[in-house]
Amino acid sequence: MRITGGVLKGRRIKTRKGNFTRPLLSRIRKSLFDVIGERIRGSKFLDLYAGSGAVGIEALSRGAKEVIFVEKDNSALRILKENITLCGLFSLSRVYEKDVLKFLPVLLREEKFDFIFVAPPYYKGMQNQTLDILEEEKIEGATVIVQHSPKEKINFNRRNMSLVKQKKYGDTILTFLEV
Repeated sequence: MRITGGVLKGRRIKTRKGNFTRPLLSRIRKSLFDVIGERIRGSKFLDLYAGSGAVGIEALSRGAKEVIFVEKDNSALRILKENITLCGLFSLSRVYEKDVLKFLPVLLREEKFDFIFVAPPYYKGMQNQTLDILEEEKIEGATVIVQHSPKEKINFNRRNMSLVKQKKYGDTILTFLEV
């Protein structure tokens, strides 16, 4: 897998073997950052269920000032930290080995983010649970990007979030919400 844009464009990063994680394909990542555009520069980015860290690393490559990665799986976390180190991004990153659903309320009370990327395992209802937490914590001024399957029923009708755009790529949908 390669970074698709910014100062690290073309740099290879590692991913976990097998079907344990679903790294976002390069073309979908490129499209995601095409939608975000120049707003990524100087932003604070939260990569939830980070896996290999491809999305957060791409954000840093394109000019984000800081990325916080949250991942609880040990083997994914090992690859994530290795990728951050290989790309020379440790000073711009914080990595938490935490369960997103338990840690997110605490994190949101301490930090504000410009972008929140939500990419949990499919078919476990975790997108809705994560959006519930974002709604309960009354975050403001952020763009929330949710990666999900078209077969999942996700409630995007939220009090403090407006659905801005949905883009479908085969069996992956990216939904953009403004808070």
